Amino acid sequence: MGSGGYWGVLFIVRRIDVGKIAKDDEVLLELGLSTTVTPAERAVVLTAINYAEGAVRRYLRYDPAWLSRTEFYPVMDFNQRNVDTSDAVWESSETEAYLRRLSSAATNQLQVRHLPIRSMTSLRVDYDGRFGTRVGSFAVATEKTEGEDYWPNYDSVDSDGNGVCMDGIIKSIGGWPTTPGSVRITYVAGYTDEEFHGRESVIDATPIWSAVMGEAVRKAKSIFVNQKQSSTGFVGGVIISEKLGDYSYTIDASQAKMLFGSSWDLTGQTKEMLSEFVNWGWMLAS
Repeated sequence: MGSGGYWGVLFIVRRIDVGKIAKDDEVLLELGLSTTVTPAERAVVLTAINYAEGAVRRYLRYDPAWLSRTEFYPVMDFNQRNVDTSDAVWESSETEAYLRRLSSAATNQLQVRHLPIRSMTSLRVDYDGRFGTRVGSFAVATEKTEGEDYWPNYDSVDSDGNGVCMDGIIKSIGGWPTTPGSVRITYVAGYTDEEFHGRESVIDATPIWSAVMGEAVRKAKSIFVNQKQSSTGFVGGVIISEKLGDYSYTIDASQAKMLFGSSWDLTGQTKEMLSEFVNWGWMLAS
């Protein structure tokens, strides 16, 4: 991570893989509901998956699903200081001139948020870009060339021989600007469905899938426990008493809580499973 402490603003351009990390049929199978499932049970499972994937994204500090994104860097200027004319340079466009601090090119490494980088679509640098709000900002002339002006830290390859940048660091021969909103990047990052499910021979993202599955199952069970369903539905806890006439049962809520924990927090086991995938550079910058 560079000394500039880069943050990004996310704008989703398109989603390549619209599937969830975990599918509802997979969670239903884990719950033993794959043979007969009611619409209400499927709705609970879908809710649980949304919760689980959201919790995992928050812990990782990024969305691990394969996506194409456009982001602006940096958001915050961590090198602010008083400037005089001996500590700055004048730059101009066709219509205006502006003063740029020399410190606005203070690092040769840029940390992006989403991991891993799979490919670069476009990278433009405009010192007066203003997050793309200025008319004419990030014009074609500001486009940089991968391999010449910058290069992602491709530290591995996938089974097709394509470079994969696991740490999300993009390097440059010169310095990356630290002027907020002066770098616009469009790139593809994340893992494929095959990588989540262990069907890829090189990139293994199964711990993320397993974490989502575990949290989705736990959340679904927690919902079922709170609903206190009858014998025709899912039993989500330890039965401590039963009544045969007009069959009914009682669940030990305290033991259920011990089994499922706080439904809104990831378990320690889940966090340990995800630890190797956390974007530590981004987290430290935040």
